[in-house]
Parts: sequence; C-alpha cells; structure tokens
Amino acid sequence: MLAQLVTEIFVLFLQSNSRKKLSNSRKKLESHFTCSRLDLENRLKKAKPSEAEHGELRTQIAETADPAEGDLQETLNQLQNELEWRKARNETDDITLDARTAHPNLSIAGDKKSLKHEAQPQKDPANPERFDSTVCVLGFEGFSSGKHYWEVDIEKISDWDLGVARKSTKRKGKLSLSPKEGFWALGLSGRDYWAKTDPWTQVTVQKKPQKIGVYLSYQEGQVTFFNVTDMSVLFTFNDCSFSGEVYPFFKNSHKETTMRVCSIKEKESI
Repeated sequence: MLAQLVTEIFVLFLQSNSRKKLSNSRKKLESHFTCSRLDLENRLKKAKPSEAEHGELRTQIAETADPAEGDLQETLNQLQNELEWRKARNETDDITLDARTAHPNLSIAGDKKSLKHEAQPQKDPANPERFDSTVCVLGFEGFSSGKHYWEVDIEKISDWDLGVARKSTKRKGKLSLSPKEGFWALGLSGRDYWAKTDPWTQVTVQKKPQKIGVYLSYQEGQVTFFNVTDMSVLFTFNDCSFSGEVYPFFKNSHKETTMRVCSIKEKESI
C-alpha cells in the first residue's frame, strides 16, 4: 500500500512510539496522495535521517495533495513539529536554579529544581547578581556553545515567562523582556501567550500547555519554544545575537504558585 510506504519513510525520522500517530494518519495520506509508487520507492532507498531530506520529502508529498484540502497539510505540520520536538529532546540538560540570582519573593527548593512565588520576601542576602524588581531567577549553568533543551511545568501558573537571558542583563530595576535587552522569552499573561519580541508577538495556542520545552541552539542563534502537551512549536527566535554566555531564565509572577524544572529520563533515537 502507498500509505504503508510513506509511513516507512517517516519511521526513519521518528521513534517507534510515534508509529501510532503515523498509523492514524494513513487514511488521510491514502486519500490525498497521487504521486507514483516508484518515485517514493527510490526516495525510500536514498532517504537519510536529516532535516534537509525530511523537508524535501515533505514538500514533494504536500505538492501531490488537492490544494482545496487542508487535512493533509495539517497532518504533515504535526509530524514536522513532533520531529523537531523529539530532536530537541535529545539535547536535554539537567538544569538547576541559581538561588543567588533569585528575586527575594522567590523561594528556591533544596534540589534547586523549583521556585515558589511567596507572598512575603525571603531574608536573602543582597548581592549584585540578585534581581530586585522582577520576580525571576536564572539557571545555575550558562551556555556559550552547543544545543540545550529543558522543560518546565507551568500548569497552574497564569503569569509566567521562560527563555534565555544574557549574563550581562541588568539585575536591578524593572526589566524589559526583549532581545534588545538580552532576553529571548515567551510567556503567558492572563489568557494570552506572547513572544517577547519588540513589539510583542501574540502566539496562538491550540491546546493549553502543561509543560513548556525550551530549546537553545547557540551556534544557529535560535531559541525555540514547544508546547510539550501536544508537541507543537509555539515560537522560534531566529538570528539571535547572543554575544557571550546565556542562561536559562524563569519568571513567575503568580503569587503562591510553584514552577518546576522537569526531569527528562528518556532521550529519543532519531
């Protein structure tokens, strides 16, 4: 069957636990594909598990669909998003929080994995590294190269921001979250999600996220945010000018709530 052949191509890119998703898409693929079996067989023989090859196959398949139908394109977009998320997860880091940078109203747990916004400020020593106005904290380890990924549980928080920040960002006074000020962040305020561009960009969310994945590719100058709940890409900052170390950034403006950096036990084999 044609759908089976196409499924085999995508399995080159996705781990076995994604086959159920692919199987559910087979009827859509069967009804829309008109490209020749021979062409796909040749592609299958030459296919390599790389983003470039996946993109080429995706374009070819999409071009064979009826332009009046959107179901196939939606399915392909979902597969592409899932691929990107699984590849990012292979770069998982064990992120901990740097209590020295935490705003006085943030209580950092002993394992350095969670932060609670307390109603009253903590009796923390004043130091030049600590944020004094914006209720935020940085990760303990900074990055000046490589690819890095972490996930954060924000399910019960209605006012938060996550991302990366330059080491040189100011710590005193009110912060303006934008790339110009050394922040690449995405957040929720009330019911609206925003990428902190200049000006802000509203982000459309199909399914309310319980966890957010943050992926940093330093050399590529890229920061991508994932909705872990449905494995979708929320927003990507491109052409970022990092110029020095950047640190994981966490902001929790919702009082009496706890934000937690998740432990990711398994990595995907792509």
